[in-house]
Parts: sequence; structure tokens; C-alpha cells
Amino acid sequence: MIFRHFLLDVNEVNTFLIGCEETREALLVDLGAWDPAIETCLAEHGLQLAAIFITHDHYDHTGGLREALARYPVRVYSGNGAAGDVPGTRIGQDDTLTVGNLAGRVVATPGHTPEGISLVLPGMVFTGDALFAGSVGGTTSERNARRQLDGIREHIFTLPDDYEIHPGHGPGSTVVIERSANPFFC
Repeated sequence: MIFRHFLLDVNEVNTFLIGCEETREALLVDLGAWDPAIETCLAEHGLQLAAIFITHDHYDHTGGLREALARYPVRVYSGNGAAGDVPGTRIGQDDTLTVGNLAGRVVATPGHTPEGISLVLPGMVFTGDALFAGSVGGTTSERNARRQLDGIREHIFTLPDDYEIHPGHGPGSTVVIERSANPFFC
């Protein structure tokens, strides 16, 4: 697996590129802005962008979609079937997203937004703004906060301890660290 992280200017959002070494197909996770470094990385590794996965519909995770789609007419997957003002394909709990020989499982992590989803790939999970290192994303009500914490406990904290957590903002972490030390769960 080819894996690259891009820290973009819009709210310091994390964008991730995952590539299949066998088929050379690639997936982008969250795209707050278009960065030419993404195109450079694709070219350097001989990758063809095949899809974009959006964890939730906030501008700092979707703002680069129009420019990316002008360059690469690929399918956009999101929890509500749209991302920003870009139509896409709805994907949800237990759906599989395949890029080349890599298969990811979608898990529901609503709360920060109603359509919040995360993507689990071998050894890693992309949580958007549901779960951060040492924190969680903000919610608009106590009910939404409970939904978010329950989704994280059920779908993220049940993953193996060494799974890497790649959030929408800030540094990464691991399942064991967040399960045992994140103050929202202690």
C-alpha cells in the first residue's frame, strides 16, 4: 500500500492518499482544497486517482472537490450522497469501498454531522472529525454527542489496538491510545 499525508491550509485539514501497489489505483480521503503536491505524488508513484472518500460534509473537507474533479473525473463517496455542492454516491455502514486490490469498510460515526462516516482499511482508520488524538469533534446537542461517542466505541475502539487513527485535523494516534487515554472515554 502507498500512503501519503497532505496538510492543507484550509483549517489545517488532513488529506490522505492511499494507493494500490499492484493496480496503481488511488483513493483520496477528504479534500479541503486542491494542492498541486497531490498531483505530483500521483505522477511520481504512477498512480491513477480512482475515487474520493468524504468523511463528512463540511467545507474544509470538501472545498477541493470541484478542482480535483475537473482534473480527474472520478466518483465521490460520502455519507449523504453529496459533498459540498458536488453530487456523489451515498455509502454507509458496512459498505465496502474498493480501490484496486485494497478494500475498505465504511463505519457510521455520526454526531459531528448526521452523515459522518469513517473508513477502515488494513491497519488504519480515517475518522474525519469524529475522533481526534485526545479529543472528539464538536456536536450540536447532547444527543448527537452520545451518538458520536457510541459510534466510536462500537466501530473504532473494537479495531485491533495497533490500528492507526488518521483524523481530519491534528496528529494521528492509535486505537489503544485513544481507547485508554482520550478524556472523552475515560
